[in-house]
Amino acid sequence: MSGYHDIGGLPAGPIPRVELPFQHWEKQAEAIRNLLGDGSRRLVSLDEIRRGFESFGLDKYQAYSFYRRRLEAMIDTLQSKGLLTREEFERELAKVQRRWTGDPCLRP
Repeated sequence: MSGYHDIGGLPAGPIPRVELPFQHWEKQAEAIRNLLGDGSRRLVSLDEIRRGFESFGLDKYQAYSFYRRRLEAMIDTLQSKGLLTREEFERELAKVQRRWTGDPCLRP
């Protein structure tokens, strides 16, 4: 049985033949995923992340890019294991974003 994420063979129009560069946050999210799933930590497996984004539902799945789906599924998995809450993630993300935008209150 195919899920909404199994789109192989469906009509979708031409495939764009443009290589898009990685965004900085995509590289960071992938590095974090690699660290969380490495041989010594094994906190989140790639299969858990895949299962997570394949259970988003069609609207959420289609609304996110590939790396955003992976990030959201990783956060959901960490939360379900009691290792992180979405609120903790959002709070830390806001701190990082303020540092990048130059908020003097958060400079080291």
